[in-house]
Amino acid sequence: MTTTSRIEEGVFVDIHGVSQWITLRGDDRTNPALLIVGGPGFGYAALAPFFAPFERAFTLVQWDQPGAGFTFGHSGNIDALTIERLVRDGLRVAELACARLGVQRLALLCVSGGTVVGLRMVQRRPELFSAYVGTGQFVNWRQQDEQSYALLLDRARQRGDATMLAELEALGAPPYGDAESDARKSKYAGAPTPREVAGFAELFPLAAAAMAGQPPGASYLAAGVPWPDPRPRSFAAYIELRGELMAFDARKLAPRFEVPMFFVQGADDLYSVTAEVQRYAAEIDAPHVELVTIDGAGHSVMFVGAEFLAALERGVRPWLV
Repeated sequence: MTTTSRIEEGVFVDIHGVSQWITLRGDDRTNPALLIVGGPGFGYAALAPFFAPFERAFTLVQWDQPGAGFTFGHSGNIDALTIERLVRDGLRVAELACARLGVQRLALLCVSGGTVVGLRMVQRRPELFSAYVGTGQFVNWRQQDEQSYALLLDRARQRGDATMLAELEALGAPPYGDAESDARKSKYAGAPTPREVAGFAELFPLAAAAMAGQPPGASYLAAGVPWPDPRPRSFAAYIELRGELMAFDARKLAPRFEVPMFFVQGADDLYSVTAEVQRYAAEIDAPHVELVTIDGAGHSVMFVGAEFLAALERGVRPWLV
């Protein structure tokens, strides 16, 4: 007789000498495992209630990276945050999750800056992964930054938004010399669409609850460890990694991938511009390559919720073991 069994665990594990927080959650531990790699400085583990619908189809593995979430709350800053450090740590997390779940491979869902880490992970250790999914995908950071600026100027003119246009023109075209200038452009490039605003309306109370340690005893919250505000943590990580991120060019990696490659993009992504992702998807060689765009969504397309999850269930899950 077939039975289902829920898994609901949160634990600190030693990753290359740093105690890091991971959670494993799902309605049926026999479902395919999915490791989420967020942008540097941002961990989603404490926002588990938002991802509850995902847990019906996948066993979610959440990882608070060095400098993020409960890992930062427990271990503080590490000596040096680099992309290579995150790649090595991410691969170790994948190994430990596979061992804990008794599986050989898991899928990788990489978000925004996490895509810079995830592409390297699947190329370095393809035997650990059943598929790669990138959302808010970065291909060539500098090119997408320049494309983003041009699109934002067009939008400001089309909308007659004099304030936006004046600020962008005063800022000038990228690249910029400092992170503060990046942030001034990003407030427009990463501005949530109305569909994403609805998702954030659900997310913000969950973040506030997590920072307050609520609800007590929840397995996705590390007992007695503070969960920091993710916004300053993300900006701090961005400042530390800025040079590496701005130099990132996925085309410098090998064009061949040994796992199915999926990209789920907001049609209105004005940050990691979707047109560049479309070009990249057409260039790489893999067992399967697929790009899905979601109308009315931008860089935060994952937070449109049901339609993003449906894209994973329809397109990605059949490829997973």
